[in-house]
Amino acid sequence: MAKQRQKISRRGIIWLVSLGILAVLFVLSLILFRPGTEEGVIETSPYALDSSASQRFAVMDGGYLAVASGGGLQIFDENGSLVQREAVTMLQPALDAAGDYAAACDVGGTTLVTMDRKGNVKTTELTSAIIAVAAAPDGWLAVVTEAQGYRGMVTVYDEKRTVVYEWYSGEDYVVNAALSGNHTLAVLCAGSGGSRVHVFTMDSEEEAGYFAADELLMDVFWTDDGKLAALSEKRLVFLDKHAVQTAEYAFGGLHLYDYSTGGDGLTTLALSAYRTGGTCTLVTLSPAGKVIGERTVDAVTSIAAHGKQILVRSGATLTLYNQQLEDMRALEIDPLGVRDAQLLQSGRVLLIYDYSCAVQEI
Repeated sequence: MAKQRQKISRRGIIWLVSLGILAVLFVLSLILFRPGTEEGVIETSPYALDSSASQRFAVMDGGYLAVASGGGLQIFDENGSLVQREAVTMLQPALDAAGDYAAACDVGGTTLVTMDRKGNVKTTELTSAIIAVAAAPDGWLAVVTEAQGYRGMVTVYDEKRTVVYEWYSGEDYVVNAALSGNHTLAVLCAGSGGSRVHVFTMDSEEEAGYFAADELLMDVFWTDDGKLAALSEKRLVFLDKHAVQTAEYAFGGLHLYDYSTGGDGLTTLALSAYRTGGTCTLVTLSPAGKVIGERTVDAVTSIAAHGKQILVRSGATLTLYNQQLEDMRALEIDPLGVRDAQLLQSGRVLLIYDYSCAVQEI
């Protein structure tokens, strides 16, 4: 038997037409009133963080905040408004920021995301697993990846994501890299005999190097005045652009508990007699390796530096110091749920919780 075509009543037709009109109006409202584009700011609740167990934070110029998480990369302006969000999956997010730019990657994965303060985004899928990423203030990047047949490689990209330099390591494992404002590349490698820092310029094949025998260097970074610093569990070494040691600060049997390179020409160290922390010796060092300030503080939870100020969190107490580590101000907080504390401009403190942030004046 043939099926009869179901008829629709006049009343049903009117109902369907009305429903269609409502649907069109709804879509138009989304288009016309979607969160937005005015000056690159998307209207959301202040510092509405993506839900993620793994989050990394970095303060950018102008008090902007970059947040990398398992859900992607976010940038918030100085008032906590979301500038932009790029949704990507990162199982082990890493983050670096310099000037107006932030770069995030999935360590062990292949996803690389960069974003500036205006919300311009570039997402790149690399062909090799990423080990680390370093950002320069003008948007250039140094990306450390695995390389078949080698112990690792470093690729330097310009702001357009064009490859301008590549370096392969055949002997030692590449640990990290740092890119200066004038595009001088420092690469940290580790091998069976110790650690080595390689230094290159983009316009030359010549290489300079510094070798630390029987010592594991953990990090390498450029200071504001163009000096290079390499950090181990025993000391902080300062090098010139030719990788020649100019100064060092030895820890004298103390253990490195935390450190910050965020200050203007300043490195801050928290040193403890125990690896697990406890009472710490705070030290601020100039790029010349000279001690600017030193003092003993109670158990340090975290340290953060910005400009000429250092923020030290000790449990429920936040203390703001100058470069000489003289007390400026202190603030008591409820530490419940606080995961991190970052220092913004003008002495403002950003308290970071699981899914949100709050700004405190100190």
